Amino acid sequence: MSRTNRRATRPMQCSDFRFAEVELPSVTRPRIVVEFREGFSLLLADEAAIPMAAKFIAACRKELEAKGGRP
Repeated sequence: MSRTNRRATRPMQCSDFRFAEVELPSVTRPRIVVEFREGFSLLLADEAAIPMAAKFIAACRKELEAKGGRP
């Protein structure tokens, strides 16, 4: 059995502090996240982005099929 050397630990000391202003958005808007098994995801700002996302998804699937991937 080996003995471990234990030193007395010193309490952490603060080396600096400062104040900062942080602006937070007043309204939090929910987002739609679409994640894919291939390792990428789409973040949609609102419902208006769904048609564009659908076209993008269809184009990606078509390209995967052309390369011999899963339909």
